[in-house]
Formats: sequence, C-alpha cells, structure tokens
Amino acid sequence: MIPERLASVSSLIRPRVSLAVAAGSLFGALYHGHLYGGPGHAFTAAAGAFLLCGGCSALNQVQERGRDARMERTRNRPLASGRMPPALGLSWAGLFGLAGLILFFLSGGWPTLLAGLGVVAVYNGLYTPLKRVTPMALLAGGVAGAAPPVTGWLAAGGPLSDPHILGVAVIFYLWQVPHFWLLAEKHREDYGRAGFAVLDTGLPPAFRARLMGVWVAAYFVGLGCFAGLAGPASLRCIVLPGLLLAGGGAAWLAAADRYKPALAAMHLSLPLGLAPLLFATV
Repeated sequence: MIPERLASVSSLIRPRVSLAVAAGSLFGALYHGHLYGGPGHAFTAAAGAFLLCGGCSALNQVQERGRDARMERTRNRPLASGRMPPALGLSWAGLFGLAGLILFFLSGGWPTLLAGLGVVAVYNGLYTPLKRVTPMALLAGGVAGAAPPVTGWLAAGGPLSDPHILGVAVIFYLWQVPHFWLLAEKHREDYGRAGFAVLDTGLPPAFRARLMGVWVAAYFVGLGCFAGLAGPASLRCIVLPGLLLAGGGAAWLAAADRYKPALAAMHLSLPLGLAPLLFATV
C-alpha cells in the first residue's frame, strides 16, 4: 500500500523533470561565481526549485485530470486514472509548492520568492489554461521554463538586470519552445484527442516540420554564439563550430519529420552548451 502511494506521489511531481529544473537553478547560482552566503544558498535554491516544480506539476495534473485521462501517455497518472482524489492531489500541490517557496525565500529573500510566485502564475495560471485555446501557449510556458537559472542567480546575490543571466534565460527560452513543439507533434493525435490546441491542421505537415527546423536552428545559433563568446577563449574554436554543426543536423532532423532524434539532440545540447560558461567562472 505504502509503495503504491509513494509511486503515485512520484508520478504527481515528475521527479526527473523536477531534477532538471533543480539543476538549472544550481547552474544559475554557480554561474554567478560568487555565492552569497556560501554554497548552502545555492543548494537551498536548487531544492526549492525541485519542490516548486513538483508542486506546479501536481497542480497542473489537478487542472488537466480530465484531459489527461483521454491521452495514452498520461491516462495512467494518479489523478487521471482515479487512483488519487483531486482534493488529495491539490493538497500535495500546495505542500510541495509552499515548501519550495519557503526555500526560495530562505535562499535569496524576496527577489527569489517573487520569481517563484511568477513561475506559478505563468505556468499554472496562464500556460495551462491557454493550452486548450492556442498552440502559441508554449510561448507563455517558455517564460516559466526559462526561470530556473534566474532563481539560482538571484539566490547567489546576482542582479536580475545582468546581461549574463539574461542571456542564459534567453537560451533556456529558445530551448523550451521547440522542445515542447516537437513533443506535441510527436504526440499530435493524443493532444488532439484530449482537446489541446495543436498547430493548425490546415498547414501542410511539411510546412510545420520546416517551421520546427527553423526554430531549432535559431536555438542552436543562439546557444552556440552565447556559449562560444561568453565561455573561455580557449574553447571558442571548438564550442561555436561544434554547436552550429550539431544545430544544423538537429534542424535538418526536425524539418525531415524525424522528431525523436531531434528531441534527443535538444536534450543533449543544453548541458553541453552551457558547461563552457561554468569553466569561465572558475
């Protein structure tokens, strides 16, 4: 009984996604290079990001439980399948979300706390309801997805106006949109069956694929230029050409309707592209 309940809670907070968000927050703190209050603040912010992401995920599943039940990839989630009542799911969402916000406040004070509240407002208050209306909801959701490194940066005492962290946030945003568009195209029938808005079915599939390719290419160009120019000078001759070459391949895959390898390239590119930035702070 207890293992089943733990499995349900784990499915509710999606730990792999939450860990990725925590890693993004930790990156932001380390990228600042001067940890305000010591490394404990960076790890506290990362823990807060993990818990807040889990809370947002749980709240999202409460909001979309009916639609999740219609999709193959989500129908076994605890709320969609009926294993967990909505009131309990909402309680878990509140518990994880509140714990995450408290850790944000402890790590970076009001700026980090307000950033966390902004994530909840955008993800659950704007992006989630807009998904039923327009596929452009991803443009709003990408704002929440770009926040993790900013929260870590703020916890480390960095100013929000610094172009370094703004550049990283732009890269995260450029990554979010094609990543989720590719995912939506991969599960297009599932999304349509659940009533989520997808890219206009009146558009020829080849045109949609080329549109994906253009955005993927824009992301890799941005990542390559930023990582190559902001990273160590000794790596510029490797990082910039390498990412541009990889981006060309990923864009071609996306434009050729080969979404699975294109997604794999997107997943690998972000940590590999951002690693040189940390070398520059050492």
